[in-house]
Parts: sequence; C-alpha cells; structure tokens
Amino acid sequence: MADYRKMYYVLCKAIDNVIDSLEHIPLAMPYANQLKNALLEAEEIYITTTPYTEGTDDPKIIQIKTDD
Repeated sequence: MADYRKMYYVLCKAIDNVIDSLEHIPLAMPYANQLKNALLEAEEIYITTTPYTEGTDDPKIIQIKTDD
C-alpha cells in the first residue's frame, strides 16, 4: 500500500524549501504565494481527513474518526 503520509511529508518539505528561496526574489513573490496557499490548503485537507482514534465509555471500544 502506498505511504501517503510519507509522500505528503516529502512534497510539503520540498515545497516549503522552494517557497523560502522564492520569497527572496521580488518577481517570484506571486509564485511563492501561490505555492504557500496550496501548501496551506493541502495541510488543512490532511488535518481534517486523517483518521484518529478516540476513546469511549467502554474501554474495550475505540472510535475511528476524522474531522470532516
């Protein structure tokens, strides 16, 4: 099975590094902002759709949830 968390991490790390470099080039600022906005949107999607567990009143049962 594909490790989407690892792929997400690798891409976001690379994009973040490129944004830092582009922000030092005045003519590249629109592109840096576009990448930054896409990164923030991807982060929001990741946070709201990543499953997590939550306990219940019965210690033998856990719920798997997402935030959306």
